[in-house]
Formats: sequence, structure tokens, C-alpha cells
Amino acid sequence: MQELVWPPPPAASSSSQPANTSLPLPHPEAYEGEPREYARALMQRKDDIEKEIEALKDVLNSHGVTQQTQLIDNEGYPRGDIDIYAIRHARSSLVRLQNDRQTVSDLLATALQDAFSRPTPSTTSNNIPIPNGTGHGPQSQSTSNQVNGNGVASQWPEKPIARVNSVAPQSPASQAGLQPDDLIYDFAGVTHTFQGGIQAIGAAVSRSEGVSLKLLVLRGDQRVTLHLIPRNGWGGRGSLGCHILPV
Repeated sequence: MQELVWPPPPAASSSSQPANTSLPLPHPEAYEGEPREYARALMQRKDDIEKEIEALKDVLNSHGVTQQTQLIDNEGYPRGDIDIYAIRHARSSLVRLQNDRQTVSDLLATALQDAFSRPTPSTTSNNIPIPNGTGHGPQSQSTSNQVNGNGVASQWPEKPIARVNSVAPQSPASQAGLQPDDLIYDFAGVTHTFQGGIQAIGAAVSRSEGVSLKLLVLRGDQRVTLHLIPRNGWGGRGSLGCHILPV
């Protein structure tokens, strides 16, 4: 299927116009009748945007500045010890992409609701996560995949969905007790039966800042239940502060 983008790319213009660094978003018309595929496409685009944002932050870090650093000296002249053009370009691009991230997050919230309100015939509710356990998609007949009131499977899933690769100190993940090499079997209702894998976890996290998410974790031979609260502004990257890998 050919992917449509929204908004449509602008017509060719003069070289004097600044380049548009915004990443195009999947168009819902390209996924007519396939709301879950549209939601998955939005998840992927959100991941792409976040990668671009991190790359631009690295550019600023390489110059030893932030988005708030003054670019003029005490006498009002441009500073000569930094690349003013590169920094301004990175800052403006960063603002555009941060706006794009908010837009795609809003679209994703609506797309996920639509995906659950209109289940497709050949799929089950295990294809897309129900963030925070608030959705009302059809439940599987298998008791091992039924979801309880907390949005977490009532019985232990058969396989893990992800492995924790690293946990940043003082991060929300660290405060929740998550540790490297922990095997995640259930992340707020997202298990190995969900299509999209850990991208489904990302979608659940994006809608859950400040909300306690229940995790079922295997640590060695010990089963552990954790409660993780995604939170931005804790001093590091992302709202979790951990890196997970698919299993």
C-alpha cells in the first residue's frame, strides 16, 4: 500500500526559504478500513520523530549549549566561540519536531480509540495495546490473556515481550525497581501476543505520563510485580529512563 502523507509536501519554492524539517505523518486515507495499521504507522512515525529530536539535542550538546543558552555576549554581539548558524538551525528544527511529536501523539490517541471501537474480523484485541487498561476491545477466549481492571493479564504470559538492557540512575524506571536483564512479561497489558512488539509499549507509555503502570517481570527465577510511572523532566532522556530490547 502506498503511504500518503499529511500535510501534503509543499511545492518547490525559492532557495531563500528555510528547509522544512518536519517529518510527514501517515494519512488516514491510506489506511481506510484498517485503523490498527494506521495506529501502527503513527507509532513508527513517532519513533522516527523522537530519533530526530535526540539527534538535534546531540548537535546542541556538541556545541556545549542548550535551547536556552544565550548566543550573544555581554556587549550584544554574536558570540565568536560557537557556531551560531548551526545552533540556530538545530534549535528551529527542534521546535518543529517537538510540535510534530505532539501532533502525532494526539493523532495516535484518537487512532488507538478508533482501533478498539472498530475491531477487524481476522484480528483480536491482542494486536494493539489498550493503554492504562482503559480500552474496551474484545477479549481473547484464553484465560491466560484476559485483562483485569488494572490493564494487566490476570495470569502470567507464556513468553516475555522485552528484556531490560539498561536503567539510568534516578530515572522513573530505576525508582520503580526495574533492573538490567529483567525480562518483561507484561507491560500495562502489553504482552508477547501483541503485534508491533515493543512499539506497542511505546504507545502505551506516550499516553501515560504521571500514571502508574503495572509490570510483570521475571528476575532470575523470581516473579516480580512493579509499578512504573512515566515522567518527563527527570533529568535524562525519555519518560522511563531505561532501554529495552525485544526478546
